[in-house]
Amino acid sequence: MPSVPFTLRQLEYFDAVASEGSLAAAAQRCHVTASALALALDELEYHLSLQLFVRRKGKGVTLTPAGSRLLSHARRVLSGAETLAADASQASSSLDGRFAIGCFSTLTPFFLPGIMEVFQRRHPGLELEFVEAAAPELDDLLLQGRIDAALLYSADVSPQLAFDPVQEYRPYIMVAEGHPLASRRSIQLGELVAEPMILLDVHPSRLNTEHIFGALNLRPFIGHATTNFELVRCLVGRGLGYGVLFQRPASTLTYDGHTIVVLELDERVPATVAGLARPAGAPRTARYTALLDYLVAKAAMENDPRN
Repeated sequence: MPSVPFTLRQLEYFDAVASEGSLAAAAQRCHVTASALALALDELEYHLSLQLFVRRKGKGVTLTPAGSRLLSHARRVLSGAETLAADASQASSSLDGRFAIGCFSTLTPFFLPGIMEVFQRRHPGLELEFVEAAAPELDDLLLQGRIDAALLYSADVSPQLAFDPVQEYRPYIMVAEGHPLASRRSIQLGELVAEPMILLDVHPSRLNTEHIFGALNLRPFIGHATTNFELVRCLVGRGLGYGVLFQRPASTLTYDGHTIVVLELDERVPATVAGLARPAGAPRTARYTALLDYLVAKAAMENDPRN
């Protein structure tokens, strides 16, 4: 697309001079010096290859026929720009209309139900839309403007996105109810490293798990790898290995009716952070801020030991 040979500011000066009839009056209206305004008009005429005004010393300025024809076009452009600015301001400050939210697949069960119920009830004017996808796809959707915000792990955030942390997750160990260490409340990972591990093999869960073992100078023996979060729990519940996860379902009962036991890690190991992402440089709109405030308050309530 060819570049436009003028600026909105030049069109504003053009309109002001045509309306006021003199450079001095137009300069006062636009809060600039007459020389700066005259220079802007000279550049506009040069880039358009047209004379827009006839300037007579002491008698002000008059439009040329070409200037008269272009003035109506310039005013339409300025009116459209004003409408665009007003619409953008409304969209930025409004809690009404379409609000598209993306969510990384393993986070959806822990975040979307509350957003769909509680957040929607608090903001009935919002038309919520949801997209569940992998992190790279959510990045693209954000940068293309097809979604307004995305729930991601910090490990997935590209340099082109801004990230607001919402909740930190500490890793934990799962073993079967009948496991010899199931009566313990906490454990060191080295006590299990010789046993098969059921690995959640999705990004960034696998990467985060590898960082934990790396930080402790341990190497896991992978008994089975799966991309299914609940399958990890089912296999652990049947005593086929232990698991390392970050997200904590409310129930210790697996889909197939077995019980798992949660053990905390004694060692200090890397945590992971989930949060809300938007394109870098994009402002926090009222909608985005409302969602972020809801998520942060929800995380604080869940982490409160009194609850």
